[in-house]
Amino acid sequence: MEWLESMHRIRALKLELARMDPRRGMPIAPPAGASEAAIDGVERRLGMPLPPSYRELLSRHDGWPQLFAGASLLGVRALARGSYMDVGRMVLEHCEGEEARGAGEHHGASAAVRGRYGARSALVPFGIDAAAETVFAWDPEARAPDGELEIILWTNDLGLRLSGFAELLDMVKDMLAAELDDRRGRAFAQAQIEPAALARGVAAARSRVRAVAVPLTPAPRPLLRTALTG
Repeated sequence: MEWLESMHRIRALKLELARMDPRRGMPIAPPAGASEAAIDGVERRLGMPLPPSYRELLSRHDGWPQLFAGASLLGVRALARGSYMDVGRMVLEHCEGEEARGAGEHHGASAAVRGRYGARSALVPFGIDAAAETVFAWDPEARAPDGELEIILWTNDLGLRLSGFAELLDMVKDMLAAELDDRRGRAFAQAQIEPAALARGVAAARSRVRAVAVPLTPAPRPLLRTALTG
């Protein structure tokens, strides 16, 4: 399973980033999997079958903390209760409402055209962060023959449509890998700069020592004129 390999890679990348920058904290280990009965209950609550990849994820890990931009993948309890989903829908509806108003103001779109931007109550959020700034949601109207659902990712006022769970994980993996490469590059550059800076500091210190030492060299005393020397 490609998506499962991506999950393992994401966790490894997060561990490496945490070692390089302890301030970001170690990644939280995902919980144990949910029971088949609990997963079946989520599908009854949602009124639709889960994408096969996410159903498999829930059987292995009942959600995944802080996958991307602080947003966590929801487990069976959160999906069944719907509290986070309601918040996620509110965020998506607000964002798409703003987009609709922008389309109407800038393009003079009719109400019928603007309607396609309207409240997306059909979307099913399955990931959200604590501040409700990043949301992942399935689009039940875009189901592939293999049962996977297209995903709407909304973060930092930007929306992105992805082909499914595998593409979402690939995107997260690529972003973490790019961040790790950037940090390694900066660490390497710093490692090259420090010896050169140390050498310059030593040379400067030696210059100052010579500059101070010269005036301290005692000057020859002039001969005293005496009756013997004239």
